[in-house]
Amino acid sequence: MGDRMLTEKEKLQRAKMYMLKLADGIDPISNSKMEDSVLNNERLSKCFLYVAQVLEERVENCSETEKPPRRTRSKRDFYITKSQVDNIEYTDEPCPVSQLADNINKAAKENDCKKLQSKQINDWLVENGYLKDITTQAGQKRREITEKSKDIGIVTKQGMGSFGAYTIILYSTQTQKFIVEHYLKNDALND
Repeated sequence: MGDRMLTEKEKLQRAKMYMLKLADGIDPISNSKMEDSVLNNERLSKCFLYVAQVLEERVENCSETEKPPRRTRSKRDFYITKSQVDNIEYTDEPCPVSQLADNINKAAKENDCKKLQSKQINDWLVENGYLKDITTQAGQKRREITEKSKDIGIVTKQGMGSFGAYTIILYSTQTQKFIVEHYLKNDALND
């Protein structure tokens, strides 16, 4: 096959061929009979035949040009450098945590790392007593502010949606800077 990359269909066909050879008691690499091999037994032969049938079904549903799935390199956990921290934009008006996370991710975009998630920030705030998790009478989980929330400028605002009134937690400029100073510099700084 040379150095060219096999299509998904070609890979499936090759795997099916290997399974059929194994089912017949033949080593798929050397094409020699496997006389005393542990692989050459009736139960395994039935298993190899089954796998070959499954692969055949997959081959039939696969297009000629389908490329194999790309192997994605797993990214490093989120990190930010000291100089990038200085480039984080803060909003003048209180904003939801998602906006803060977006602004932090924009500052760290060249790092080729996972994005900081709003949940990570909120989980840290819960761990440190600035927010708390509650379960409503309806069994829904949500977050609420605490007495400590006010110390760092976390506020709430009432909104009205299609399911009725709701409370949104907003982060003032003071809160945004507090999170960057205490969360990022302790947990995500890389410099």
